[in-house]
Amino acid sequence: MHPEQPVTGPTDNSAQQRQTSRRGGPRRDKRSPSWLRAARVAPRAGVVLLVAVLAVGTLAGLAAAFSLVPDISKVYDPPSEATRIYAANGELIASVYRENREYVTLDQIPLSMQQAVIAIEDERFFGHSGIDLEAIARAMWRNLRARELREGGSTITQQLARNVFLTPDRTLRRKVAEIVLALEIERRLTKHEILERYLNQVYFGQGAYGIEMAAQVYFGKPAQKLTLAESAMLAGLIRAPSLYSPYRNLDLARYHQRLVLKRMAQLGYITREQAYEAAARQPLWLARLRNVGLTSVRAPYFVSYVLPYLIERFGEERVYRGGLQVYTTLDLPMQIAAEQAVRHGLDEAREQRLNATQGALVTLDVHTGYIRAMIGGYDFWKSQFNRAFQARRQPGSAFKPFIYTTAIEAGWRSTKVLLDAPVSYRSGVGWWHPKNYDGKFRGPVTMRTALEKSINIPAIRTLNTLRTTRVIAVARRMGIQSPLEPNLSLALGSSDVTLLELASAYATLASMGVRSEPIAISRVIDQSGKVLEQNVPQRRPALEAEVAYRMIDILKGVITRGTGRAARIGRPVAGKTGTSDDYRNAWFIGFTPHLLTAVWVGNDDNSPMNKVVGGTVPARTWAAFMRTAVASMPADDWDRPEGVEIEVRRPSPPAAVVPPNLEQLVRETVLQQLRNQLERAAPVQSNVPDDRGREQERPEDDG
Repeated sequence: MHPEQPVTGPTDNSAQQRQTSRRGGPRRDKRSPSWLRAARVAPRAGVVLLVAVLAVGTLAGLAAAFSLVPDISKVYDPPSEATRIYAANGELIASVYRENREYVTLDQIPLSMQQAVIAIEDERFFGHSGIDLEAIARAMWRNLRARELREGGSTITQQLARNVFLTPDRTLRRKVAEIVLALEIERRLTKHEILERYLNQVYFGQGAYGIEMAAQVYFGKPAQKLTLAESAMLAGLIRAPSLYSPYRNLDLARYHQRLVLKRMAQLGYITREQAYEAAARQPLWLARLRNVGLTSVRAPYFVSYVLPYLIERFGEERVYRGGLQVYTTLDLPMQIAAEQAVRHGLDEAREQRLNATQGALVTLDVHTGYIRAMIGGYDFWKSQFNRAFQARRQPGSAFKPFIYTTAIEAGWRSTKVLLDAPVSYRSGVGWWHPKNYDGKFRGPVTMRTALEKSINIPAIRTLNTLRTTRVIAVARRMGIQSPLEPNLSLALGSSDVTLLELASAYATLASMGVRSEPIAISRVIDQSGKVLEQNVPQRRPALEAEVAYRMIDILKGVITRGTGRAARIGRPVAGKTGTSDDYRNAWFIGFTPHLLTAVWVGNDDNSPMNKVVGGTVPARTWAAFMRTAVASMPADDWDRPEGVEIEVRRPSPPAAVVPPNLEQLVRETVLQQLRNQLERAAPVQSNVPDDRGREQERPEDDG
């Protein structure tokens, strides 16, 4: 943490302070003889002490009668501790807690800190057996005079009993149980064990439980590096941490710091000179104020993905109070670059009035499935909905590679000629007449050109030839888990998927056909250092290497010649654009031999964007991020599998062979044939979309 400002102690102005009587005037120099004063005080003190002793015995019996004392064995349990989540390089990215605490042993706490707490909270700590009768008598006398319960006279042991077992309510019943528990704790634990548990249990304000987190929150350092001045200020916070906080009232915090130092000197822990030095000359560097109970330090969207799994796996109580250490696969520099790229892309879209308000990004290591970066929206603190894995959207033409991968598996080659001409399919009670993004038809085109230019009609025809069930099976093998409707509109990405599963499925191609399950957590360790879970890459063959390589070769052309030209970054990359109906979703998924990144852009209310397609905002965002992400990686290309020959790219047959009235001719021919066979026509096929008789157009990006 960066220091905010130096805080120095005040000068000693005790000489300027005059003693005054309770009535406000100066004290008289004449005093009664000491023996006479003692005679006057003795009866009162004796009565109070007798009352205290009798009260203790009576209350101990009442405690058993009220059955207020819980299982004392809980004192042996470690206090609740925050779960820490770390990036792949070991940097802390989040703390998850109900009580922000990190346990330290007594030998890790400076002696000055221990003495400061004893001096101000329980000066006879090492001399009593759990309760301090003198302190109780003093508290009772003051409460009687005030006619209300103001002071409890609790020892450190009693405070520990209250913090571990009871509530802070100021009631007689609670006080009874506190005393009985304190006596039992003293019987079971040594004084040093009690002090260690207390210093790790007590609340210091600003969401910090225990001395270690207090040192981190207030001074940005571990407890073992606290100075005398810092120790005294922290000890002075315990009685009223919110009221005495230096962030709220620095003068009041310094006043209580001086009280602690003065008492330490009186008890002989330090000299008067050391007390003055700490109060007046030792500077205090307060850490920058943080939000109380802040769950996520960095990478909040990634943490929101990890947290539900941790709770399901280990239980809410253990996650929020068990002090787990969670090591993840997150690459923190990549995460920072991803956040900047998404925000910059959406800011530019806003300036251009494109009505694109949200975005998401996922980055995977293609060989391991490790999630290296995850951005679930523009601003986590405004919207915690994680669009990277919670939102299901239509992928548009980003689904087409699954169709053509199936075709390559079936023996098709990139030079295979497909027909881009009007076609009609019976749907429900009407007809579906799909069209291309630009409304044009190109006639015969190669499979490579059809995918590079993201032409709709050849994809639909190919899907119809291969059958939807076969394509869905390939998509499942590659990593798509969402429900896929078995109809021809699947070619246009009509079935909703998440960004994460789409990224994972494309990664199967990038790794030459080997499927790797996405992994966010590499290792989980409990408070004692025991490894509770360790995850290694789960890889299994999904496609033949030849099939994956041939598809990669076509997808490289999408970026060099097709709809993804905005994603060129000066090294071998492959990818695909996608845009759904009415510009409601825009996607770009691209990859190198080492890293894959998927980007989505759209609106939470599913409203149309202003002609944003996959080859614009998403592709530019992808390129901006990937230039940084792969800068230190070799500019490798994919190794061609042995025996695989890639067909020489050839242009598609000229579109001039297509008659200008081809659409009308084909439609009339099809309609006439269907009229002739209407009476003996088969039932409606399940592999065509049901548009309830209306003609549909499914636009796709043109780059």
